[in-house]
Amino acid sequence: MDEAKFLKRKVRSGTLDVHPTEKALVVNYDVEALILGELGDPMLGDRKECQKIIRLKSLNADTNVALLAKEVMEKCSLIHESKLHEVEQLIYYLQTRRSNGDGDDANVQPPRPTSSNSTSTDNGDTERAIISNIDSYIELMYEEIPGKIKGSSLILQLARVPDNLLELTKNESLLSALARVLREDWRRSIELSTNIVYIFFCFSTYSQFHNIVLEYRIGSLCMDIIDFELRRYDQWREDMEKRRRHFENTTGFVLFPVEIVNNSEKKLKICEDIWNADGPLDFEIKRRSIEISVNVSESDIKKMKDEIEKSRKKFKSLTKKQEQLLRVAFYLLLNIAENTEVERKMRKKNVIGMLIKTLDRINNDLLILVVTFLKKLSIFRENKDIMAESNIIEKLPRLLHNNNSDLILSTLKLLFNLSFDTKLRGRMIRVGLLPKLVKLLSQSEIKNKTVILGLLYHLSMDDKVKSMFVNTDCVPMVTDMILESEEDTIKPELIALCINLAASSKNAPFMVENNRLQGLIRKAFRTQDPLIMKMIRNISQHDSAKEFFIEFVGDFAMALKQSDSQDFVLEIVGVLGNLALPDLDYSQILQRCNLIPWIRNNLVPGKAQDDLVLEVVIFLGTAACDEDCARLMCKADILLSLIELLKAKQEDDEMVLQIIYVFYQIAKHDSTRDYLIRETGNEAPGYLIDLMHDKNPAIRKVCDACLDVIAMCDKDWAARIKVEKFRSHNQQWLEMVESIAMDPSNHLLADEDDTLPPFMSGDLLKHTMLFPTGNSASFNPDDGESAVQKSSDSSENPSRPVSRYSRDLDDIGELMARSKSRMSIGSGIEDLYHNTIVKFGESDSSHVLI
Repeated sequence: MDEAKFLKRKVRSGTLDVHPTEKALVVNYDVEALILGELGDPMLGDRKECQKIIRLKSLNADTNVALLAKEVMEKCSLIHESKLHEVEQLIYYLQTRRSNGDGDDANVQPPRPTSSNSTSTDNGDTERAIISNIDSYIELMYEEIPGKIKGSSLILQLARVPDNLLELTKNESLLSALARVLREDWRRSIELSTNIVYIFFCFSTYSQFHNIVLEYRIGSLCMDIIDFELRRYDQWREDMEKRRRHFENTTGFVLFPVEIVNNSEKKLKICEDIWNADGPLDFEIKRRSIEISVNVSESDIKKMKDEIEKSRKKFKSLTKKQEQLLRVAFYLLLNIAENTEVERKMRKKNVIGMLIKTLDRINNDLLILVVTFLKKLSIFRENKDIMAESNIIEKLPRLLHNNNSDLILSTLKLLFNLSFDTKLRGRMIRVGLLPKLVKLLSQSEIKNKTVILGLLYHLSMDDKVKSMFVNTDCVPMVTDMILESEEDTIKPELIALCINLAASSKNAPFMVENNRLQGLIRKAFRTQDPLIMKMIRNISQHDSAKEFFIEFVGDFAMALKQSDSQDFVLEIVGVLGNLALPDLDYSQILQRCNLIPWIRNNLVPGKAQDDLVLEVVIFLGTAACDEDCARLMCKADILLSLIELLKAKQEDDEMVLQIIYVFYQIAKHDSTRDYLIRETGNEAPGYLIDLMHDKNPAIRKVCDACLDVIAMCDKDWAARIKVEKFRSHNQQWLEMVESIAMDPSNHLLADEDDTLPPFMSGDLLKHTMLFPTGNSASFNPDDGESAVQKSSDSSENPSRPVSRYSRDLDDIGELMARSKSRMSIGSGIEDLYHNTIVKFGESDSSHVLI
């Protein structure tokens, strides 16, 4: 030592962390001291791990995190300037961290050890673990429980430093000792179990160390521990309930928790779980309604109450330790569950049941972790079904009443995953989630709103639920959210919800009141957003809201030619097609906006999208209610364009239905009926006759109504229609007669003097439009089947859709009745429409099937 000339001290900064309970930063660093010789070579050295705590007393919700981080960097030279961003993140975490009754963090963070995890020396200082002393820590794992707790606590300190993990994994004796002790002694000490599971949790936070956890079967062991602790908790609660019942039966009083206000005033706190309540118990708040004769002195009652209070404190202390163990064990399982095969094994061992059972706890940290785990599992159908069988929906509403925003957000995400199931959506409605979600939407922060809107959208997919929204403030709220949005693109969840809600007649009035409709139309035209216009279109289909659209019809009509968005134009045409109002003069609208060329251009087959063509045809059906507009359409030869479209789209039920509905509207007016019959070259009535046998009932209903009008006004077509209706209603009988006539061995008909009437020859309907061969309306023995059957078969296509507009055709007879006065064709049309069997003469009754 005489040769020692110099002393060199070197400080190396380490990791940064936050204090587990205080608003403070923890800076870990190493101090290395070297004694150098004359030539500068090290002669003796020592190294010590140190820790500095930086308390942030001025930190509050309004603190500027960036400025505070710079101030910390300036005053603490142990933190390298490159870690400024990390310091900001840690300070922000401390700023947003909230405390529950146990003083734990509210955010889902890795579980932190309790104070018992740190060993203390004789003078009260915390013993710091050193990686070079790892062998001595391993030796402690072979001692009794106190020594094992101390050794595991020191090893845990090392494992919490990420830089040490790789070196720890190389120490096979360490890992074997930890796994052995956990397997043998986990029932003997919750503290020991927590420390060891926490050590392996540190390994599980990195995917490259998952093989260590799996090799020593720590995951399976954790599930055994969790199952045991949950059953033990039930036993604890049962024992507490026995004490409670004994007290109440003996004294006649009921126990209630209370909370102290201003250090003196007592306030009753209604709580189902009185054992986990914060305030003390009181037995003098309320007597039983039925008097019980008891002979217990006040001193005995007080003594019994004190014993229960003592047991309750012990129960809460044990529960707190248990929940720390459950939290770290569940977190370890969550980390290794990124392997789907491992997750499948967990499901077989009922991890979902354990998680759902843990939802009854009140520890926010544990609940956030459990809900997050369930959310991850819920993406698989098998897991979702198990959750449904375990009645998970009934357990979640309680969590939404919590004040912890992170827990609420995690619960909402889990509910969103589950809401893809129709039955689970029904359960959500039954447990009263709808009003709670709407309330959260009005109060929650921005980060929660997207999840809530998506969840409400899923609920609104059910038609029965749509009408329930009217009992909440949701409809005007979401409409105002669209109007107040400063962005041109509305959130898809928000606009999708509004589109669904607008489909209900009960919600529509709230969407148009207070000039909301005007605001929606203005925003839609400014942004050219087809989804907003789809919402407006859904509103326009309700009778209670149609009158509000009258002042905007001109704007809609002009936009058809001015907008460059085909999707936007499609929705506008849909709005105009819904506005069947007697006060609208569609002829002036078409002329002033010069829409006739645009309409004819979009009726050309193959030139426009099928959806747009269909909406244009629907719009024509609405506009044709106005007789002046019907004359304008005839003058512009739009009917001829519709006939060409009918030829090209005869396999499309929806298109066929809407085209013949336009024919029906044209036929109702005296001034246009003749055009439909003659100026179209008799094509329109011919098509109607062919389509009378269509497979679609809506098409048949409109065809019958339209042909009835034509039959009352044109004698030639009346005979043809009468024959075809005879064929339609007596087809089976006609086939039987034809087969008998074809049989040469049967002379039953040959002896008859009467012959079949002329309609059997088929001359009356040789020329049809859909079948130009002339065979469609005749019974040809060589063909083996009638043309009526061919026409029917042509529409027998399973892929053809059922009309979305069948609700408008439910009572075509009522439409006919309302139009009698305008058509002036007498009351005979009603008799013709309701005729089911057509008779041709009294003398030939054998030809009529009754």
